Amino acid sequence: MKILRLISKVLSVLFLLIVLSCGNQKKSQLKNDTAAASKIEVSISGMTCTGCEQTIKTSVTKLEGVSDVKADFKSGKAIVDFNSALTDTSQIRNAIIKSGYKVTGFSQVPPADSEK
Repeated sequence: MKILRLISKVLSVLFLLIVLSCGNQKKSQLKNDTAAASKIEVSISGMTCTGCEQTIKTSVTKLEGVSDVKADFKSGKAIVDFNSALTDTSQIRNAIIKSGYKVTGFSQVPPADSEK
């Protein structure tokens, strides 16, 4: 009985160490992957109010790797900051379409503009 308890405790500790080390690898990968930082401007049709802006922001922000979304119904555009190693434009497009809007185009925001 004592041996089973000891084995159980050892396995629990090993499992905990594995789980903790996996989480740390992902965080350090994100910190080291600054080259994957991207900013795009998405042209969207169908936005008519600030509620539309919020709907798009909420749906796109749920994607892994998306750090910021600024939607503007007046211009019909959204600016999305994301990690291209974790998500891509097709996932962003699909999130917007599922929210009930139409994506009419994408354009890359140059790095100089994204630092302002």
